[in-house]
Amino acid sequence: MSLKKIFSAVLFIGLGFAAGYALSAYPAPGRGEASSSSPAAEGGEALRPSAGGEREILYWYDPMYPGTRFDKPGKSPFMDMDLVPRYAEADEGSGILVDPAQVRNLAVRTERAVRGALSFTREIPANLVFNDSRIARAQPRAEGFVEKTYALAVGDTVTEEQPLADITVPAWAADQSEYLLLRGQKAEPSLVRGVRERLRLSGMPEELLKAVESSGRVQTSLTVRAPIAGVITGIDVYPGMNVDKGMTLATIQGTDPIWLTAEVPERDMLLVGGTRLRVSVPAHAGRVFHASSYTLLPNANAETRTVPLRLSLDNADGLLRPGLTASVRLRGSLGEGLLVPAASLIDLGEEQRVIARTPDGRFVPKKVTVLRSEGERTLLADGLEEGEEIVVSGLFLIDSEANLRGALERMRRDSARAGEAAAGYAQ
Repeated sequence: MSLKKIFSAVLFIGLGFAAGYALSAYPAPGRGEASSSSPAAEGGEALRPSAGGEREILYWYDPMYPGTRFDKPGKSPFMDMDLVPRYAEADEGSGILVDPAQVRNLAVRTERAVRGALSFTREIPANLVFNDSRIARAQPRAEGFVEKTYALAVGDTVTEEQPLADITVPAWAADQSEYLLLRGQKAEPSLVRGVRERLRLSGMPEELLKAVESSGRVQTSLTVRAPIAGVITGIDVYPGMNVDKGMTLATIQGTDPIWLTAEVPERDMLLVGGTRLRVSVPAHAGRVFHASSYTLLPNANAETRTVPLRLSLDNADGLLRPGLTASVRLRGSLGEGLLVPAASLIDLGEEQRVIARTPDGRFVPKKVTVLRSEGERTLLADGLEEGEEIVVSGLFLIDSEANLRGALERMRRDSARAGEAAAGYAQ
């Protein structure tokens, strides 16, 4: 290549660099003006509309992390996407506006707050136990020895007056002989009555005294019988053993009525009063039992935060047995208030709120006071008016949008100012 051609190429390249430098020093019309008027790029403040009347840009944000704000556009540090501008709304003080198309896409559903009473039920697990107020002990009333026992053991069911053991009482022989002699001699009636009373006080039952009088013979055999119907929970009698007066031969616990015990959560105590308690037992599916009486015991369990409940159930047919499981249904209702769907509630721990929809289509977060929730309904004490429309589905996205635009913070500031004004007026 000749020296002349090389010199021409170098000259051409140099002229190109010079032209490029000159163009970069003098920006195109409009472009340099927009850049120089961008305070977000220099001072970090919100962008203002240009002379063209564009909307004011407050800041940029990542839609996936709306809580973090940026003062200029660019790539999100969290996701591989561009930051999105947040524009100032014409009226920020009355909630937020959401694009109707977006509302439809999010399947936002609303319902109205209605006034009514919240009814609710609770199923409390329970157990059938022995009736501790129906305990009896079979004891001989005189010293003797066991002649005969009946085939009974712990766990057997007995009826009232069923024989448990036959006992011979030798001490009764002399007193009965004296009594029969005085009767045969037509002795003084007061003397005869005194001997008879002595026999009765020695532990001889009335039926045995009548048998002595009718037969005219000494009766020293005593049959110990079950004082009540129930289940034998303890027995200590064997043939040939000696027994003393006051010795317990058998312990019997009655099962009619039978007791049912349950642990009622302290917040459900109000359901127990003034209602008929309904009991179901899995062993007798399809049958419902009703408590004849009940008692909330005075001691509460500090660990489980429950209160013992004891019910008394009629059990004449013996279907209910100690040890069976059961459940108690408690029913009740609170006073009238505003009822809203439980799905509409946003629980933040320290406070609860709902998203209300105004007639002009704005969404406004409102703080509410919850009394109780049951199933799909929640009873409110205040925060809403009857007939207000609240968001049931899609509310978390709208709530996030409300936080992003500061609607909730404005609501809190307005409430605080109203409280201060009311306090100043009271003073």
